[in-house]
Amino acid sequence: MVCTNFAVGTIKPFNYLYNTICIYPFQMKNYFSLQVNPAKSKLLNDIGTTIEKYYPIGIDPDLPEYHQYPGYIKMGELMSENIANADNYQERWVSFTGQLEQQLNKTIIGTTYGFVPGFSADLILEKYEDESLIRIKKIAFAVSLIGPFFSICGIDETFIKEKDDEFMRSYYAINVVTISPYKEFEKDFNYLLNKIEEKYKDYQFVPFRTAMSYIKDFKTPKSIGEDATLYNVLFNYRFNHFTPYFSRGDFAYGYEQNNFNSVTLLPPPQNPAPNK
Repeated sequence: MVCTNFAVGTIKPFNYLYNTICIYPFQMKNYFSLQVNPAKSKLLNDIGTTIEKYYPIGIDPDLPEYHQYPGYIKMGELMSENIANADNYQERWVSFTGQLEQQLNKTIIGTTYGFVPGFSADLILEKYEDESLIRIKKIAFAVSLIGPFFSICGIDETFIKEKDDEFMRSYYAINVVTISPYKEFEKDFNYLLNKIEEKYKDYQFVPFRTAMSYIKDFKTPKSIGEDATLYNVLFNYRFNHFTPYFSRGDFAYGYEQNNFNSVTLLPPPQNPAPNK
């Protein structure tokens, strides 16, 4: 299904998009508002409050003031405590993913790379490899260190191998993201959801469309372009090079449990007309 009939403005998720592939409107961005508003869901208000607590709004990350912001310093301390401290990292994350790996009898690969604002890992469902490519089907899940939020989504990715290359180079792409417990992802997606909610009490699921929302004119040290995404801010940078025009599954998944009210789609800034 091609979702190209939406007018620019505020829209609500549609249940009839269940179990479809949705193509987002071309060159349109979903922007997240940091303003706390009683009309918005608890999830959105909590995310906005968390961002303002830990990130210096309106300051370029290349400037010293960005890194001197008290909340940003506190976030660095949380990363050091939970990731750089090997014992804490083992106890607070690796032991959890190890238990999941045993219970599911499937491989889980840790993906908490460097200083990032969240724990993360991949549950491998399928892997195929031949002389030309590698194809992997997996579920990526992440838990934020700076607020009560978590993310789960299915990923189909490929690595196209460079033929006869002594360095064994390959070219990577995320082909499609499954945003709900859909088809071959359903059982393991729901299992991870239940186990994360069981361990991390009162943490809120962040729908993928919300996680890929941009914050206008707001950057983090590793985000790309002029606008960081919520996924950058809360979890990590794995989707920096993924354009979420194509997604698979229940388009409205996660909004009902979070009482999500609406999404605002805005067009990109228009280039000024050339001088005549």
